[in-house]
Amino acid sequence: MGAKVHIVDCTIRDGGYLFDKNSDPEFVRGILQGLVNAGIDYTETGFLQSKVNGETIVYHDSKGVIKYLPTDAGRTTYLGFCDNSRYTPEELDECDGKSFKWLRISFAKHEIEDSLRFCQEAMRKGYRVQFNPMDSISYTMQERAELIEKVNKVKPAAFSIVDTFGAMYMSDLVTIFKQFDTMLDKEVMIGLHSHDNLGLSCALAERMVELAEETGREICIDGSLFGMGRGAGNAKTELLADYLNKHCGTQYNVQVLLETIDKYIVPILDRIHWGYDLPMFVCGTKHSHVDNVNHLAQTTDSSITDIFNVVETLTPQQRTRYGAGYSKTDFSQLDQKYLEYKNKNK
Repeated sequence: MGAKVHIVDCTIRDGGYLFDKNSDPEFVRGILQGLVNAGIDYTETGFLQSKVNGETIVYHDSKGVIKYLPTDAGRTTYLGFCDNSRYTPEELDECDGKSFKWLRISFAKHEIEDSLRFCQEAMRKGYRVQFNPMDSISYTMQERAELIEKVNKVKPAAFSIVDTFGAMYMSDLVTIFKQFDTMLDKEVMIGLHSHDNLGLSCALAERMVELAEETGREICIDGSLFGMGRGAGNAKTELLADYLNKHCGTQYNVQVLLETIDKYIVPILDRIHWGYDLPMFVCGTKHSHVDNVNHLAQTTDSSITDIFNVVETLTPQQRTRYGAGYSKTDFSQLDQKYLEYKNKNK
Protein backbone atom coordinates (compact mmCIF):
# COMPACT_ATOMS: atom_id res chain seq x y z
CA MET A 1 0.00 0.00 0.00
CA GLY A 2 2.96 2.30 0.57
CA ALA A 3 3.44 4.80 3.35
CA LYS A 4 4.25 8.46 3.66
CA VAL A 5 7.19 8.75 6.06
CA HIS A 6 8.72 11.86 7.64
CA ILE A 7 11.84 12.40 9.77
CA VAL A 8 11.63 14.57 12.88
CA ASP A 9 15.08 15.64 14.06
CA CYS A 10 15.52 16.17 17.82
CA THR A 11 19.20 17.17 17.96
CA ILE A 12 18.57 20.64 19.40
CA ARG A 13 16.11 19.49 22.04
CA ASP A 14 17.23 15.98 23.03
CA GLY A 15 20.88 16.89 22.46
CA GLY A 16 20.31 20.06 24.44
CA TYR A 17 19.98 18.05 27.65
CA LEU A 18 23.70 17.32 27.39
CA PHE A 19 24.37 21.06 27.72
CA ASP A 20 21.79 21.57 30.49
CA LYS A 21 19.69 23.35 27.83
CA ASN A 22 22.47 25.92 27.36
CA SER A 23 23.69 24.97 23.90
CA ASP A 24 26.03 27.38 22.13
CA PRO A 25 23.94 29.67 19.89
CA GLU A 26 26.21 29.01 16.92
CA PHE A 27 25.75 25.27 17.44
CA VAL A 28 21.97 25.74 17.39
CA ARG A 29 22.04 27.88 14.25
CA GLY A 30 24.46 25.55 12.49
CA ILE A 31 22.48 22.40 13.25
CA LEU A 32 19.19 23.96 12.18
CA GLN A 33 20.71 25.28 8.95
CA GLY A 34 22.23 21.89 8.17
CA LEU A 35 18.92 20.10 8.73
CA VAL A 36 17.12 22.59 6.50
CA ASN A 37 19.77 22.21 3.78
CA ALA A 38 19.44 18.43 3.98
CA GLY A 39 15.68 18.59 3.52
CA ILE A 40 14.71 17.07 6.88
CA ASP A 41 10.93 17.30 7.25
CA TYR A 42 10.60 18.48 10.85
CA THR A 43 13.09 19.84 13.38
CA GLU A 44 12.63 20.52 17.06
CA THR A 45 13.83 23.93 18.22
CA GLY A 46 14.15 23.67 22.01
CA PHE A 47 11.93 23.89 25.08
CA LEU A 48 8.90 25.94 26.06
CA GLN A 49 8.83 26.41 29.83
CA SER A 50 7.06 28.58 32.35
CA LYS A 51 10.33 29.15 34.18
CA VAL A 52 12.96 30.65 31.91
CA ASN A 53 16.31 31.24 33.58
CA GLY A 54 18.40 32.39 30.66
CA GLU A 55 19.09 28.98 29.10
CA THR A 56 19.78 29.43 25.40
CA ILE A 57 17.22 26.90 24.14
CA VAL A 58 14.45 27.53 26.68
CA TYR A 59 11.73 29.93 25.56
CA HIS A 60 8.64 31.46 27.08
CA ASP A 61 6.78 31.52 23.77
CA SER A 62 7.29 30.95 20.06
CA LYS A 63 9.06 34.28 19.55
CA GLY A 64 12.09 33.17 21.56
CA VAL A 65 13.38 30.78 18.92
CA ILE A 66 13.15 33.11 15.92
CA LYS A 67 16.73 34.33 16.40
CA TYR A 68 18.04 30.85 15.56
CA LEU A 69 15.93 30.04 12.52
CA PRO A 70 17.35 30.06 8.98
CA THR A 71 15.93 32.80 6.77
CA ASP A 72 14.61 30.21 4.32
CA ALA A 73 13.14 27.07 5.90
CA GLY A 74 12.95 25.26 2.57
CA ARG A 75 10.75 22.19 3.01
CA THR A 76 11.45 21.96 6.75
CA THR A 77 8.78 22.60 9.38
CA TYR A 78 9.82 23.69 12.88
CA LEU A 79 8.45 22.20 16.09
CA GLY A 80 8.14 23.64 19.56
CA PHE A 81 8.30 21.23 22.50
CA CYS A 82 6.86 21.34 26.01
CA ASP A 83 6.20 19.04 28.92
CA ASN A 84 2.63 19.47 30.07
CA SER A 85 3.88 19.82 33.66
CA ARG A 86 6.30 22.66 32.81
CA TYR A 87 4.17 24.90 30.62
CA THR A 88 0.58 26.08 30.28
CA PRO A 89 -1.69 26.82 27.32
CA GLU A 90 -2.26 30.31 28.72
CA GLU A 91 1.43 31.12 28.17
CA LEU A 92 1.39 29.93 24.57
CA ASP A 93 1.09 32.74 22.06
CA GLU A 94 -0.96 32.61 18.88
CA CYS A 95 0.70 30.89 15.93
CA ASP A 96 1.70 33.62 13.46
CA GLY A 97 3.75 31.46 11.09
CA LYS A 98 7.02 33.22 11.94
CA SER A 99 8.37 30.51 14.23
CA PHE A 100 7.34 26.90 14.82
CA LYS A 101 3.97 25.88 13.42
CA TRP A 102 3.85 22.53 15.18
CA LEU A 103 3.79 22.02 18.93
CA ARG A 104 4.81 18.76 20.54
CA ILE A 105 3.13 18.19 23.92
CA SER A 106 4.67 15.53 26.14
CA PHE A 107 2.72 14.21 29.11
CA ALA A 108 2.70 11.52 31.80
CA LYS A 109 -0.15 9.09 32.30
CA HIS A 110 -1.64 11.01 35.22
CA GLU A 111 -1.72 14.20 33.10
CA ILE A 112 -3.94 12.94 30.28
CA GLU A 113 -6.96 15.14 30.91
CA ASP A 114 -4.93 18.32 31.40
CA SER A 115 -2.89 17.51 28.29
CA LEU A 116 -5.99 16.99 26.16
CA ARG A 117 -7.22 20.42 27.18
CA PHE A 118 -3.76 21.84 26.39
CA CYS A 119 -3.91 20.15 22.98
CA GLN A 120 -7.30 21.69 22.22
CA GLU A 121 -6.16 25.17 23.25
CA ALA A 122 -2.96 24.94 21.19
CA MET A 123 -4.98 23.88 18.16
CA ARG A 124 -7.36 26.79 18.75
CA LYS A 125 -4.34 29.10 18.68
CA GLY A 126 -3.39 27.80 15.25
CA TYR A 127 -0.77 25.15 16.01
CA ARG A 128 -0.67 21.63 14.64
CA VAL A 129 -0.12 19.41 17.64
CA GLN A 130 1.90 16.25 18.02
CA PHE A 131 0.61 14.50 21.13
CA ASN A 132 3.28 12.45 22.94
CA PRO A 133 2.30 10.13 25.82
CA MET A 134 5.47 9.32 27.75
CA ASP A 135 6.46 5.68 28.26
CA SER A 136 3.95 4.09 25.90
CA ILE A 137 4.79 0.54 26.94
CA SER A 138 3.68 1.25 30.52
CA TYR A 139 0.06 1.48 29.32
CA THR A 140 -2.09 -1.63 29.30
CA MET A 141 -4.03 -2.42 26.12
CA GLN A 142 -7.17 -1.12 27.82
CA GLU A 143 -5.48 2.08 28.97
CA ARG A 144 -4.17 2.74 25.47
CA ALA A 145 -7.59 2.06 24.00
CA GLU A 146 -9.19 4.57 26.37
CA LEU A 147 -6.51 7.16 25.54
CA ILE A 148 -6.91 6.66 21.79
CA GLU A 149 -10.66 7.11 22.13
CA LYS A 150 -10.08 10.46 23.85
CA VAL A 151 -7.45 11.50 21.31
CA ASN A 152 -9.84 10.80 18.44
CA LYS A 153 -12.26 13.34 19.86
CA VAL A 154 -9.55 16.04 19.89
CA LYS A 155 -7.86 14.87 16.67
CA PRO A 156 -4.31 16.28 16.86
CA ALA A 157 -2.13 16.19 13.76
CA ALA A 158 0.01 13.37 15.17
CA PHE A 159 0.05 10.91 18.06
CA SER A 160 3.30 9.20 19.05
CA ILE A 161 4.61 5.94 20.39
CA VAL A 162 7.23 7.06 22.93
CA ASP A 163 9.92 4.77 24.32
CA THR A 164 10.92 7.03 27.21
CA PHE A 165 13.27 4.62 28.93
CA GLY A 166 14.69 2.81 25.92
CA ALA A 167 12.96 -0.40 27.02
CA MET A 168 10.99 -1.23 23.89
CA TYR A 169 11.49 -4.45 21.97
CA MET A 170 10.26 -5.18 18.46
CA SER A 171 7.25 -7.13 19.71
CA ASP A 172 6.21 -4.15 21.86
CA LEU A 173 6.33 -1.83 18.86
CA VAL A 174 4.31 -4.18 16.67
CA THR A 175 1.61 -4.58 19.33
CA ILE A 176 1.33 -0.85 20.02
CA PHE A 177 1.47 0.23 16.37
CA LYS A 178 -1.23 -2.22 15.34
CA GLN A 179 -3.47 -1.01 18.14
CA PHE A 180 -2.82 2.62 17.20
CA ASP A 181 -3.38 1.97 13.51
CA THR A 182 -6.60 0.05 14.10
CA MET A 183 -8.18 2.48 16.54
CA LEU A 184 -6.70 5.91 15.75
CA ASP A 185 -8.43 8.26 13.32
CA LYS A 186 -6.88 7.62 9.89
CA GLU A 187 -6.04 11.31 9.41
CA VAL A 188 -3.80 11.36 12.50
CA MET A 189 -0.13 10.64 11.80
CA ILE A 190 1.58 8.07 14.06
CA GLY A 191 5.00 9.03 15.42
CA LEU A 192 7.85 7.09 17.03
CA HIS A 193 10.33 8.49 19.54
CA SER A 194 12.80 5.93 20.86
CA HIS A 195 15.99 5.80 22.91
CA ASP A 196 18.89 3.51 22.13
CA ASN A 197 19.45 1.78 25.49
CA LEU A 198 18.99 -1.64 23.93
CA GLY A 199 20.61 -0.73 20.62
CA LEU A 200 17.29 -1.01 18.77
CA SER A 201 16.30 2.55 17.87
CA CYS A 202 17.03 2.37 14.15
CA ALA A 203 15.71 -1.20 13.91
CA LEU A 204 12.46 -0.10 15.57
CA ALA A 205 12.20 2.77 13.10
CA GLU A 206 12.70 0.47 10.11
CA ARG A 207 10.12 -1.97 11.47
CA MET A 208 7.61 0.85 11.85
CA VAL A 209 8.16 1.84 8.23
CA GLU A 210 7.38 -1.75 7.22
CA LEU A 211 4.23 -1.76 9.34
CA ALA A 212 3.09 1.53 7.85
CA GLU A 213 3.70 0.27 4.33
CA GLU A 214 1.28 -2.58 5.04
CA THR A 215 -1.51 -0.23 6.09
CA GLY A 216 -0.75 3.03 4.28
CA ARG A 217 -0.62 4.99 7.55
CA GLU A 218 1.31 8.29 7.46
CA ILE A 219 4.11 8.21 10.04
CA CYS A 220 6.93 10.32 11.42
CA ILE A 221 10.08 8.95 13.03
CA ASP A 222 12.31 10.82 15.45
CA GLY A 223 16.07 10.85 15.23
CA SER A 224 19.01 13.08 16.04
CA LEU A 225 22.31 13.68 14.30
CA PHE A 226 24.82 11.02 15.33
CA GLY A 227 22.13 9.86 17.80
CA MET A 228 22.87 12.86 20.03
CA GLY A 229 20.72 12.82 23.16
CA ARG A 230 20.67 12.29 26.89
CA GLY A 231 21.83 8.89 28.09
CA ALA A 232 21.83 6.31 25.34
CA GLY A 233 20.74 8.85 22.76
CA ASN A 234 18.29 8.35 19.92
CA ALA A 235 17.91 6.82 16.50
CA LYS A 236 20.43 8.42 14.16
CA THR A 237 18.99 10.90 11.68
CA GLU A 238 21.66 10.20 9.07
CA LEU A 239 20.95 6.45 9.18
CA LEU A 240 17.21 7.01 8.95
CA ALA A 241 17.69 9.36 6.00
CA ASP A 242 19.92 6.88 4.17
CA TYR A 243 17.48 4.01 4.76
CA LEU A 244 14.44 6.01 3.62
CA ASN A 245 16.28 7.23 0.51
CA LYS A 246 17.06 3.65 -0.46
CA HIS A 247 13.75 2.04 0.44
CA CYS A 248 11.06 4.73 0.36
CA GLY A 249 12.10 7.05 -2.45
CA THR A 250 12.89 10.06 -0.25
CA GLN A 251 15.59 12.52 -1.25
CA TYR A 252 17.29 13.66 1.93
CA ASN A 253 20.80 15.01 1.38
CA VAL A 254 22.87 12.61 3.48
CA GLN A 255 26.15 14.33 2.54
CA VAL A 256 24.89 17.59 4.07
CA LEU A 257 23.95 15.71 7.24
CA LEU A 258 27.48 14.26 7.44
CA GLU A 259 29.01 17.70 6.86
CA THR A 260 26.86 19.12 9.67
CA ILE A 261 27.94 16.34 12.03
CA ASP A 262 31.58 16.91 11.06
CA LYS A 263 31.39 20.63 11.70
CA TYR A 264 29.26 20.85 14.83
CA ILE A 265 29.15 17.47 16.60
CA VAL A 266 32.51 15.79 16.06
CA PRO A 267 34.37 18.68 17.80
CA ILE A 268 32.39 18.17 21.04
CA LEU A 269 32.80 14.40 21.30
CA ASP A 270 35.79 14.70 23.63
CA ARG A 271 33.71 16.50 26.28
CA ILE A 272 30.12 15.38 25.78
CA HIS A 273 29.12 11.73 26.09
CA TRP A 274 26.04 9.82 25.03
CA GLY A 275 25.28 6.42 23.54
CA TYR A 276 25.02 2.79 24.51
CA ASP A 277 27.01 1.61 27.51
CA LEU A 278 26.34 -0.79 30.37
CA PRO A 279 24.58 1.72 32.67
CA MET A 280 22.27 2.61 29.76
CA PHE A 281 21.66 -1.11 29.20
CA VAL A 282 20.51 -1.34 32.82
CA CYS A 283 18.10 1.58 32.23
CA GLY A 284 16.65 -0.17 29.20
CA THR A 285 16.43 -3.73 30.41
CA LYS A 286 15.07 -2.67 33.83
CA HIS A 287 12.75 0.02 32.40
CA SER A 288 14.36 2.61 34.67
CA HIS A 289 14.86 6.35 34.51
CA VAL A 290 18.45 7.28 33.72
CA ASP A 291 18.70 9.44 36.87
CA ASN A 292 18.43 6.38 39.11
CA VAL A 293 21.36 4.66 37.42
CA ASN A 294 23.40 7.87 37.29
CA HIS A 295 22.80 8.51 40.98
CA LEU A 296 24.15 5.10 41.95
CA ALA A 297 27.13 5.46 39.62
CA GLN A 298 28.01 8.94 40.92
CA THR A 299 27.39 8.55 44.67
CA THR A 300 28.46 4.97 45.40
CA ASP A 301 31.28 2.60 44.52
CA SER A 302 28.81 0.24 42.85
CA SER A 303 29.91 -2.03 40.05
CA ILE A 304 27.60 -2.37 37.06
CA THR A 305 26.43 -5.67 38.58
CA ASP A 306 25.56 -3.86 41.81
CA ILE A 307 23.61 -1.21 39.91
CA PHE A 308 21.76 -3.91 37.98
CA ASN A 309 20.78 -5.67 41.20
CA VAL A 310 19.84 -2.55 43.17
CA VAL A 311 17.59 -1.18 40.42
CA GLU A 312 15.93 -4.60 40.24
CA THR A 313 14.80 -4.20 43.87
CA LEU A 314 12.82 -1.04 43.03
CA THR A 315 9.14 -1.31 42.21
CA PRO A 316 8.15 -0.62 38.58
CA GLN A 317 6.81 2.78 39.65
CA GLN A 318 9.99 3.70 41.52
CA ARG A 319 12.16 2.80 38.55
CA THR A 320 10.46 5.19 36.16
CA ARG A 321 10.18 8.30 38.29
CA TYR A 322 12.67 11.19 38.46
CA GLY A 323 14.73 9.64 41.21
CA ALA A 324 13.39 6.70 43.15
CA GLY A 325 12.29 9.15 45.81
CA TYR A 326 9.87 10.65 43.24
CA SER A 327 11.71 13.87 42.51
CA LYS A 328 14.89 14.74 40.69
CA THR A 329 16.66 15.59 43.94
CA ASP A 330 15.13 13.03 46.30
CA PHE A 331 16.78 9.64 45.98
CA SER A 332 15.98 8.52 49.53
CA GLN A 333 14.22 5.31 48.55
CA LEU A 334 16.97 4.40 46.12
CA ASP A 335 19.62 5.13 48.77
CA GLN A 336 17.76 2.90 51.21
CA LYS A 337 17.58 0.07 48.67
CA TYR A 338 21.31 0.44 48.05
CA LEU A 339 22.12 0.21 51.79
CA GLU A 340 19.90 -2.86 52.17
CA TYR A 341 21.62 -4.49 49.21
CA LYS A 342 25.13 -3.73 50.52
CA ASN A 343 24.30 -4.99 54.01
CA LYS A 344 22.85 -8.17 52.57
CA ASN A 345 25.91 -8.82 50.43
CA LYS A 346 28.71 -7.99 52.85
